[in-house]
Amino acid sequence: MAGRPGAGPCSPAGFTDQVHWEAIELVKIGIVGMGFIGQQHFGTWQNVEGAQVVAVADKEVDRIAASANAIGGNVGDAAALDLSAVQRYSSLEDMLAAGGLDAVDICLPTFLHPQMTETAMAGGVNVICEKPMALDVAACDAMLASAEKHGKMLFIAQCIRFWPEYEVLANMIKSGQLGRLVSLKFTRVSASPFWSQGGWLNDISKSGGALLDLHIHDADFVQSILGMPKAVFSQIGAITEGGPKVDHTISHYLYGGGDMVVVVEGGWAMPQTYPFEMAFEVLGEKGCLSFSTSNDPTLTWMPFDGEAVTPEFRATTGYQQELEYFTACIAEGKQPERVQPFEAREAVRLVAAEKQSAETGQIVEL
Repeated sequence: MAGRPGAGPCSPAGFTDQVHWEAIELVKIGIVGMGFIGQQHFGTWQNVEGAQVVAVADKEVDRIAASANAIGGNVGDAAALDLSAVQRYSSLEDMLAAGGLDAVDICLPTFLHPQMTETAMAGGVNVICEKPMALDVAACDAMLASAEKHGKMLFIAQCIRFWPEYEVLANMIKSGQLGRLVSLKFTRVSASPFWSQGGWLNDISKSGGALLDLHIHDADFVQSILGMPKAVFSQIGAITEGGPKVDHTISHYLYGGGDMVVVVEGGWAMPQTYPFEMAFEVLGEKGCLSFSTSNDPTLTWMPFDGEAVTPEFRATTGYQQELEYFTACIAEGKQPERVQPFEAREAVRLVAAEKQSAETGQIVEL
C-alpha cells in the first residue's frame, strides 16, 4: 500500500524503522470521556503498537462499567466495550492522582477542552485532545499557553489529515501529480447528531454547531494543503427559522489570482434518513481525483491522459493513523510536525471568519 505522505520524523513508520517497539516502554494512555468518540478511540488504541490504555474516566457510571454499552455516531461501527482490564474513574482528577500516565486523551465536549487540558498538563501528562481545539481563538490560546507553561505536548486530533484517501490527495498535490490546481470542492454532511449525550452537539454554546464541530474537519485539511486563504465568503443556513447560522455552510476560500476555485460545504441539517457523507473532488490540469464515502470504489483518479484507476492506500482509518503518529511522537519525545497545535488554533480562526462572513454578507479577510 502507499506510504503516508507528509509524515514527520516521529511518524510511526520512521520511528519503527530505527527502533524496535519491544525495546521501548509502552506509552500509557488514559481516556477521559467515554461517549461516542471516546469509545472510538478506546477501540482504536487496542491496535496501536507501542501504546496501552490503562485507565478511563467518565462521570457517567454506566459508561465506565466493566462491560459498557456501545454508543453510535456518524462514523465507525458501534460495539460494546470490555473495560474490565483498565482502571476506571469518575473524574480526570482521580485518574491523574492515581499516576502512571504518559498522556491523557480528551474526548469530551468542546467547551471543556481548555479546562481539561490545563488540568491534565498541570498533572504532569501530555494531552491528545479531540477537535475542534476550542470554541474560540482565545480559548485555543489558553491551551497553547498551558502547553508552554507545563512543558508538555499538545496534540489536536484533526483526524482527516490522517485519513488515507485524504493523504493520497495531499501527496498528489505535493508531488505535482495533479499539476496546477483548478478547482477543489470538499463536502461533509449528515443528519443532526441527536445521539450526543444530553444533546450537547446541538447546543451551540457547547459545540459551536455544525460549523465548528463538523465543517472544521475540511477547514483544517484545506489549510494544511493550501495554507490559510486570504479571505472567505460564506453563506450559512439554520434549520430552525431565525436560529444561529451554524447548521449548513457553503464557503468560498479566496486565495487570490482568480485561477483556482475552492468551495467547502458542511452541515448536519439533513433528515435522519440521510447517510453521513464525506467527499472531495479536486481538478487539476492533469486530471481529477474524486472521493466519496457513497461511491464504490470510494477513490478514483481520472487523468486526462490515461485510464481511470483507484490509487493505493492503507485500508485503515484516520483515527488509527493519528494515534499511531502521536504515540511515536510521545515515545520519541519530539513535537509533531504534521499537526501542530497552532494550526488547530488557526482552523478555529478560519471557521470564525466564515461565521462572520455569513452574518455580515461580506467577504472577510484573514
